[in-house]
Amino acid sequence: MNLSIRRKLEMAARVRDFARAHPDANPGHTAAVARLEDRVARAEALAQQEVAGRKTVTGAVVARDQLRREIRGTIALLAGLARPAAREEPELAAGIVRPRTNVSNQSFLTGARVAVTTAVGHRELLQRYGMPDTFPEDLGGMLDRFEAALNEKHAGRTAHVGARADLGAVTAEIMQLVGQLDALNRFRFKNDAEAFGAWRSARNVAWPLNERGEGAPEGGTVRPAA
Repeated sequence: MNLSIRRKLEMAARVRDFARAHPDANPGHTAAVARLEDRVARAEALAQQEVAGRKTVTGAVVARDQLRREIRGTIALLAGLARPAAREEPELAAGIVRPRTNVSNQSFLTGARVAVTTAVGHRELLQRYGMPDTFPEDLGGMLDRFEAALNEKHAGRTAHVGARADLGAVTAEIMQLVGQLDALNRFRFKNDAEAFGAWRSARNVAWPLNERGEGAPEGGTVRPAA
Protein backbone atom coordinates (compact mmCIF):
# COMPACT_ATOMS: atom_id res chain seq x y z
CA MET A 1 0.00 0.00 0.00
CA ASN A 2 1.44 3.36 -0.96
CA LEU A 3 1.83 6.16 1.55
CA SER A 4 -0.95 8.33 0.10
CA ILE A 5 -3.58 5.61 0.40
CA ARG A 6 -2.38 4.59 3.86
CA ARG A 7 -2.78 8.15 5.16
CA LYS A 8 -6.22 8.49 3.62
CA LEU A 9 -7.40 5.24 5.19
CA GLU A 10 -6.05 6.28 8.59
CA MET A 11 -8.05 9.47 8.23
CA ALA A 12 -11.16 7.54 7.14
CA ALA A 13 -10.98 5.40 10.28
CA ARG A 14 -10.86 8.56 12.43
CA VAL A 15 -13.83 10.03 10.55
CA ARG A 16 -15.76 6.80 11.06
CA ASP A 17 -15.02 6.88 14.79
CA PHE A 18 -16.02 10.55 14.99
CA ALA A 19 -19.29 9.79 13.23
CA ARG A 20 -20.02 6.98 15.68
CA ALA A 21 -19.44 9.34 18.59
CA HIS A 22 -21.46 12.19 17.01
CA PRO A 23 -24.56 10.65 15.33
CA ASP A 24 -26.88 12.88 13.32
CA ALA A 25 -30.51 12.30 12.37
CA ASN A 26 -29.97 13.92 8.95
CA PRO A 27 -30.79 11.15 6.41
CA GLY A 28 -27.98 12.24 4.11
CA HIS A 29 -25.50 12.16 6.96
CA THR A 30 -26.75 8.75 8.12
CA ALA A 31 -26.51 7.29 4.61
CA ALA A 32 -23.02 8.71 4.08
CA VAL A 33 -21.79 7.31 7.40
CA ALA A 34 -23.25 3.86 6.64
CA ARG A 35 -21.54 3.85 3.24
CA LEU A 36 -18.30 5.04 4.80
CA GLU A 37 -18.45 2.20 7.34
CA ASP A 38 -18.84 -0.28 4.48
CA ARG A 39 -16.06 1.24 2.37
CA VAL A 40 -13.61 1.40 5.29
CA ALA A 41 -14.26 -2.28 6.06
CA ARG A 42 -13.74 -3.12 2.40
CA ALA A 43 -10.53 -1.11 2.29
CA GLU A 44 -9.19 -2.90 5.37
CA ALA A 45 -9.94 -6.28 3.75
CA LEU A 46 -8.23 -5.22 0.52
CA ALA A 47 -5.21 -3.95 2.41
CA GLN A 48 -4.88 -7.34 4.09
CA GLN A 49 -5.25 -9.07 0.72
CA GLU A 50 -2.55 -6.87 -0.78
CA VAL A 51 -0.12 -7.66 2.03
CA ALA A 52 -0.94 -11.38 1.89
CA GLY A 53 -0.43 -11.41 -1.87
CA ARG A 54 2.93 -9.69 -1.55
CA LYS A 55 4.05 -12.18 1.10
CA THR A 56 2.89 -15.08 -1.06
CA VAL A 57 4.95 -13.81 -3.97
CA THR A 58 8.03 -13.39 -1.79
CA GLY A 59 7.72 -16.89 -0.32
CA ALA A 60 7.08 -18.47 -3.72
CA VAL A 61 10.11 -16.77 -5.27
CA VAL A 62 12.36 -18.02 -2.47
CA ALA A 63 11.04 -21.57 -2.87
CA ARG A 64 11.28 -21.41 -6.66
CA ASP A 65 14.87 -20.23 -6.68
CA GLN A 66 15.98 -22.83 -4.15
CA LEU A 67 14.27 -25.63 -6.05
CA ARG A 68 15.73 -24.44 -9.33
CA ARG A 69 19.25 -24.73 -7.92
CA GLU A 70 18.52 -28.18 -6.50
CA ILE A 71 16.92 -29.40 -9.73
CA ARG A 72 19.79 -28.13 -11.83
CA GLY A 73 22.28 -29.95 -9.60
CA THR A 74 20.20 -33.14 -9.77
CA ILE A 75 19.99 -33.05 -13.56
CA ALA A 76 23.73 -32.44 -13.68
CA LEU A 77 24.19 -35.91 -12.18
CA LEU A 78 21.83 -37.44 -14.72
CA ALA A 79 23.64 -35.67 -17.56
CA GLY A 80 26.96 -36.92 -16.23
CA LEU A 81 25.66 -40.50 -16.31
CA ALA A 82 23.94 -40.05 -19.67
CA ARG A 83 27.16 -39.10 -21.48
CA PRO A 84 28.93 -42.45 -21.05
CA ALA A 85 25.62 -44.35 -21.35
CA ALA A 86 24.98 -42.62 -24.68
CA ARG A 87 27.63 -44.88 -26.23
CA GLU A 88 25.00 -47.61 -25.97
CA GLU A 89 21.88 -45.48 -26.58
CA PRO A 90 22.83 -42.22 -28.37
CA GLU A 91 19.45 -40.51 -27.81
CA LEU A 92 20.30 -40.16 -24.12
CA ALA A 93 22.72 -37.32 -24.86
CA ALA A 94 19.97 -35.15 -26.36
CA GLY A 95 17.28 -36.09 -23.85
CA ILE A 96 19.17 -35.37 -20.64
CA VAL A 97 20.84 -31.97 -20.70
CA ARG A 98 21.67 -29.77 -17.71
CA PRO A 99 19.52 -26.60 -18.04
CA ARG A 100 21.35 -23.33 -18.61
CA THR A 101 21.22 -20.78 -15.83
CA ASN A 102 19.72 -18.00 -17.98
CA VAL A 103 16.67 -19.78 -19.44
CA SER A 104 13.14 -18.81 -18.44
CA ASN A 105 11.41 -20.74 -15.69
CA GLN A 106 9.01 -22.33 -18.16
CA SER A 107 11.84 -23.42 -20.47
CA PHE A 108 13.73 -24.73 -17.45
CA LEU A 109 10.69 -26.76 -16.37
CA THR A 110 10.09 -28.15 -19.86
CA GLY A 111 13.71 -29.24 -20.27
CA ALA A 112 13.72 -30.85 -16.84
CA ARG A 113 10.50 -32.74 -17.59
CA VAL A 114 12.11 -34.09 -20.77
CA ALA A 115 15.09 -35.25 -18.71
CA VAL A 116 12.78 -37.12 -16.30
CA THR A 117 10.90 -38.79 -19.14
CA THR A 118 14.16 -39.80 -20.79
CA ALA A 119 15.54 -41.18 -17.54
CA VAL A 120 12.41 -43.26 -16.96
CA GLY A 121 12.60 -44.62 -20.50
CA HIS A 122 16.23 -45.65 -20.02
CA ARG A 123 16.05 -46.57 -16.36
CA GLU A 124 17.86 -49.93 -16.52
CA LEU A 125 20.75 -48.56 -18.57
CA LEU A 126 21.23 -45.52 -16.33
CA GLN A 127 21.00 -47.68 -13.22
CA ARG A 128 23.93 -49.72 -14.52
CA TYR A 129 25.90 -46.46 -14.67
CA GLY A 130 24.97 -45.52 -11.11
CA MET A 131 21.55 -43.81 -11.15
CA PRO A 132 19.65 -44.50 -7.88
CA ASP A 133 16.45 -46.52 -8.32
CA THR A 134 13.99 -43.74 -7.46
CA PHE A 135 15.99 -40.90 -8.96
CA PRO A 136 13.53 -40.01 -11.77
CA GLU A 137 10.56 -40.03 -9.35
CA ASP A 138 12.43 -37.91 -6.82
CA LEU A 139 13.30 -35.42 -9.54
CA GLY A 140 9.70 -35.45 -10.77
CA GLY A 141 8.53 -34.56 -7.25
CA MET A 142 10.93 -31.64 -7.15
CA LEU A 143 9.60 -30.45 -10.50
CA ASP A 144 6.02 -30.65 -9.21
CA ARG A 145 6.99 -28.43 -6.28
CA PHE A 146 8.81 -26.06 -8.62
CA GLU A 147 5.73 -25.76 -10.83
CA ALA A 148 3.55 -25.23 -7.74
CA ALA A 149 5.84 -22.39 -6.66
CA LEU A 150 5.47 -20.78 -10.10
CA ASN A 151 1.68 -21.02 -9.85
CA GLU A 152 1.69 -19.70 -6.31
CA LYS A 153 3.77 -16.70 -7.34
CA HIS A 154 1.36 -15.96 -10.17
CA ALA A 155 -1.67 -16.28 -7.88
CA GLY A 156 -0.05 -14.07 -5.24
CA ARG A 157 0.81 -11.40 -7.78
CA THR A 158 -2.71 -11.47 -9.20
CA ALA A 159 -4.19 -11.06 -5.71
CA HIS A 160 -1.74 -8.28 -4.85
CA VAL A 161 -2.24 -6.28 -8.05
CA GLY A 162 -6.02 -6.76 -8.00
CA ALA A 163 -6.28 -5.66 -4.38
CA ARG A 164 -4.14 -2.60 -5.04
CA ALA A 165 -6.33 -1.53 -7.98
CA ASP A 166 -9.55 -2.07 -6.01
CA LEU A 167 -8.08 -0.26 -3.03
CA GLY A 168 -7.45 2.81 -5.13
CA ALA A 169 -11.07 2.89 -6.28
CA VAL A 170 -12.43 2.33 -2.77
CA THR A 171 -10.18 5.04 -1.37
CA ALA A 172 -11.42 7.50 -4.00
CA GLU A 173 -15.01 6.79 -2.94
CA ILE A 174 -14.06 7.20 0.71
CA MET A 175 -12.63 10.64 0.00
CA GLN A 176 -15.87 11.66 -1.73
CA LEU A 177 -17.87 10.53 1.30
CA VAL A 178 -15.54 12.43 3.62
CA GLY A 179 -16.06 15.50 1.46
CA GLN A 180 -19.82 15.12 1.83
CA LEU A 181 -19.56 14.72 5.61
CA ASP A 182 -17.20 17.69 5.77
CA ALA A 183 -19.79 19.92 4.11
CA LEU A 184 -22.52 18.70 6.47
CA ASN A 185 -20.40 19.00 9.61
CA ARG A 186 -19.09 22.45 8.75
CA PHE A 187 -22.69 23.66 8.75
CA ARG A 188 -23.71 21.46 11.67
CA PHE A 189 -20.92 22.64 13.97
CA LYS A 190 -20.66 26.26 12.78
CA ASN A 191 -21.57 27.49 16.28
CA ASP A 192 -19.72 24.76 18.19
CA ALA A 193 -16.00 25.50 18.05
CA GLU A 194 -15.03 22.50 20.14
CA ALA A 195 -16.94 19.98 18.03
CA PHE A 196 -15.81 21.65 14.81
CA GLY A 197 -12.19 21.49 15.93
CA ALA A 198 -12.56 17.80 16.75
CA TRP A 199 -14.08 17.18 13.33
CA ARG A 200 -11.29 19.02 11.53
CA SER A 201 -8.74 17.00 13.45
CA ALA A 202 -10.50 13.74 12.54
CA ARG A 203 -10.70 14.44 8.81
CA ASN A 204 -7.18 15.85 8.61
CA VAL A 205 -4.82 13.91 6.34
CA ALA A 206 -1.24 14.17 7.57
CA TRP A 207 0.31 15.20 4.28
CA PRO A 208 3.93 16.41 4.30
CA LEU A 209 4.07 20.18 4.62
CA ASN A 210 5.04 20.68 0.96
CA GLU A 211 2.20 18.54 -0.44
CA ARG A 212 -1.47 19.06 -1.09
CA GLY A 213 -3.67 16.08 -0.28
CA GLU A 214 -5.18 14.72 -3.48
CA GLY A 215 -8.91 14.31 -3.06
CA ALA A 216 -8.86 16.18 0.24
CA PRO A 217 -12.18 17.67 1.37
CA GLU A 218 -12.94 21.16 0.17
CA GLY A 219 -11.70 23.90 2.39
CA GLY A 220 -8.05 24.21 1.45
CA THR A 221 -4.85 22.23 1.80
CA VAL A 222 -5.02 19.71 4.61
CA ARG A 223 -1.96 19.99 6.83
CA PRO A 224 -0.74 17.78 9.65
CA ALA A 225 -2.53 18.34 12.91
CA ALA A 226 -0.58 20.18 15.57
